[in-house]
Amino acid sequence: MYLPQISYASTSTELSDKARFDFFSRVVPPDNLQAQAMVDILKLLGWSYVSTVAVEGDYGEKGIASFTELAEQAGMCVAVNEKIARNAKPEDFDRIIDHLAHGRARAVVLFVDEDNCRKLLEVSRRKEHEGHFLWVGSDSWGAKIHPVKHQESAAQGAITILPKTTPVNGFDEYFKGLRPSKNTRNVWFDEFWMQHFNCSFTQKNHQGLELCTDFKCIRKKNYNAGSHFFKVSSTVVINQKCVSLPDDFQLEPYKQEGLVPFVVDAVFAMAHALHNMMNDVCLNSSITLCPQMQPKPEGHQLLSYIRNVSFMGLQGREVRFNEDGDPQVSYVIYQYQKRGDKYEYHQIGDWSATLNLNLSLAKWPENSSSIPSSVCSEPCPLGHIRNYQGSRCCWLCVACRTDEFIFNDTCTPCESGYAPTPDQYGCYKLPVEYIKWSSPWALVPIAFASLGITFTIFVLTIFIRYNTTPVIMASGRELCYVLLIGILLCYSTSFVVIAKPNAATCALLRVSLGLCLCICYAAILTKTNRISRIFNRGIKSIKRPSYTSPRSQIVICIGLVTVQMLGSLTWLAMDEPRTREVYPSRTLAVLQCGISNVSLIVSLAYNMILIVLCTVYAFKTRKIPENFNEAKYVGFTMYSTCIVWLAFVPIYFGTNNDYKIQIASICMCINISASVALGCLFIPKVYIVLLQPYKNVRQGGIGSHSSGGLGVTTRTRQFVLSKPSTSQMLFPRPVQTNGDCGDLPTSPSVEESSVG
Repeated sequence: MYLPQISYASTSTELSDKARFDFFSRVVPPDNLQAQAMVDILKLLGWSYVSTVAVEGDYGEKGIASFTELAEQAGMCVAVNEKIARNAKPEDFDRIIDHLAHGRARAVVLFVDEDNCRKLLEVSRRKEHEGHFLWVGSDSWGAKIHPVKHQESAAQGAITILPKTTPVNGFDEYFKGLRPSKNTRNVWFDEFWMQHFNCSFTQKNHQGLELCTDFKCIRKKNYNAGSHFFKVSSTVVINQKCVSLPDDFQLEPYKQEGLVPFVVDAVFAMAHALHNMMNDVCLNSSITLCPQMQPKPEGHQLLSYIRNVSFMGLQGREVRFNEDGDPQVSYVIYQYQKRGDKYEYHQIGDWSATLNLNLSLAKWPENSSSIPSSVCSEPCPLGHIRNYQGSRCCWLCVACRTDEFIFNDTCTPCESGYAPTPDQYGCYKLPVEYIKWSSPWALVPIAFASLGITFTIFVLTIFIRYNTTPVIMASGRELCYVLLIGILLCYSTSFVVIAKPNAATCALLRVSLGLCLCICYAAILTKTNRISRIFNRGIKSIKRPSYTSPRSQIVICIGLVTVQMLGSLTWLAMDEPRTREVYPSRTLAVLQCGISNVSLIVSLAYNMILIVLCTVYAFKTRKIPENFNEAKYVGFTMYSTCIVWLAFVPIYFGTNNDYKIQIASICMCINISASVALGCLFIPKVYIVLLQPYKNVRQGGIGSHSSGGLGVTTRTRQFVLSKPSTSQMLFPRPVQTNGDCGDLPTSPSVEESSVG
């Protein structure tokens, strides 16, 4: 026949298995809930790397097994697992402490009985590990004095848990009044008395112990030490003399054993179950067992009454059981602290399905208020991932690149146009960059271009003002005007290049970038070609070369420019202007026109051909006599231009896609090309016109022969001119030459070509 049981101390998790222990109930919580409370405490304290010690048997092994399972679910790791055998020797405890001390885990979870707890603390103190271990003890340690007595320094800071209890009123007076002579029904009381007072009830003992009586003798040397727990009588024997003591005297503060309330609850639970069963089965007919319950109650029937019990116990809380026969759960959390010169247990929280821990009440070794650490590896700094080393709690920190974010402990590159957030746990859209007008990379080209535009307008004004003077006419003024317009467009293109990209500016950039240069070099090519043809024909023949008139020159120049214009318009028609985001690096997004570097080079290829042809013609005319010195300036212009553009290519393509340098370099390249042409081809003429007006005249004479050149005739007789006055310089008058037009040579001159 099965008999129901109600335990007041059995906490093994295995007992909740009703397939095996279906008649078992208890008033104390099972160890798996105790293990859950421990895990919650460790998690709150941040102790993710711990060691465990279990005593051999169901209590220790099952308790640690429950803790290990719950700890792994909570993301914790167990560094060292130790087990204390039932017949463990002192050297076994030394080995356990050494093994625990060599690991990184400072927190040690104990499912160990109080005697073995004491031995562990003793070895820890002896090996000078006080303050190193962070003990977390189960209810077998609880708030007991025995495990920590004389081991206080090693136990300081230990956290223990105990099922929540309330002392039973009246029990203390009852217990303190017990005497061996009166408590004869309890066969174990004499054994307790002998162990506690270190005495013997037999006259003959081989250990020299004193004789146990109801009034235990206390030696004077131990009296002040307060080594006893109970007030045994109103008189004690000191130095073989009976001494009266006050009624409230206690040799040492007495504290009720923590399991006493559970014993009361278990007894009352069985009593309530029997009482309810008697009321139902015996129909309240008697206060004694009725025949239906004799000789003893039926087991299954009594079990159902036990499981349905519900009453307020002496602790002031409801006593009832769940379907597994387990009670409601509530734990008190203690910490063993040193306050002043005294070591005591202090409550710092409680656990009842959820943890309530007041960390401000916690004190750690050396009276530190900061929580000590028990981890295998410290958290990685921002931007680092964990490279695990055989355990999920142990790792090495590996830095991610600046363009990567962390996902599942993996460095993952952000998509193009995105960059990692400051904590590198996500990506955000990069703000699009472009050169601002206030940027130094824009201010320098703009300032340069502005000065160039100002000076170009000044030169253009001078040319218009002195349009009919010999120097202006002799320079091929029509092509000069075309060249000045091209130079003006070159300077203006810098503003288009630097402007914020959009469809309009991108379309204008495609046209203006090639057109401005084409106008300049088409005019120079036409001019150098004309010089070459006139010079070569003048040597071979006095016949005037064809297509050297101003109108012919303009038509040729327009034809050359039209080729570039048609190419640009075709490009616009085939590829609609647009903007795009480019990513020179993972952390940079740049707004640019949708023009690739290849397309840019192709668009400038025609201009490069013009530059090469101009340079070739400048080289061919390098030996023209000194009087025909415009060819020399054209040659210097083209040589300088070639150097500028040859330098531009490595600068533009060798800057690692730095858009600021690229934009600034192309602006400066165009500006410098325009400045070279402006300086070499126009500064000398402006200088003569403004500062040497006496040279801005036709030279003439009689009886000389012509040398056939570019607008300057050499005669044997020349007029000596005096330096003109200021009014003559600003308002020149036509100069009369000796002789008429018939005296001029038949070889065509630039002047003639320019005006005719």
